[in-house]
Amino acid sequence: MPSLLLTGAMSLALLASAPGAWDGTYSYTHDGGRTAGGSPILVTWRLTLKDGTCAFHGEGYQTLETFQCSTHETPSGLEVRFLRYPPPAKGNRFGVEVYKPGAPLFTLSKRQGRLLTRWSGFVPDEGVGRTPAPYLRKVR
Repeated sequence: MPSLLLTGAMSLALLASAPGAWDGTYSYTHDGGRTAGGSPILVTWRLTLKDGTCAFHGEGYQTLETFQCSTHETPSGLEVRFLRYPPPAKGNRFGVEVYKPGAPLFTLSKRQGRLLTRWSGFVPDEGVGRTPAPYLRKVR
């Protein structure tokens, strides 16, 4: 009987990290308050994972950024790393190479039915903490 339970637990662990298990669209909107003139300071970040591809896009107040990323399974979840800016660009829209290929951006993990984001090389705003919290959420 114990081996049957162990086999079942191992099968569940394999299913959790099966290819495509993280596929979907994730979104986080940073609310930075309002400008002095009263306009909202909102930036929406969207992570799209599909069939082994990874794209990250930010749009909103003084922000327009898109790049390709890569994902790597970790014991605690999924690490998202910078891959490249859209060709032929060698940097962001200002020509600045903010990230190096392979640089870790953030990690997604699932704990007690909640999706948690731990920012590392990418931080959507200086006021956002690096402790795992429910920032990105799956929208599709």
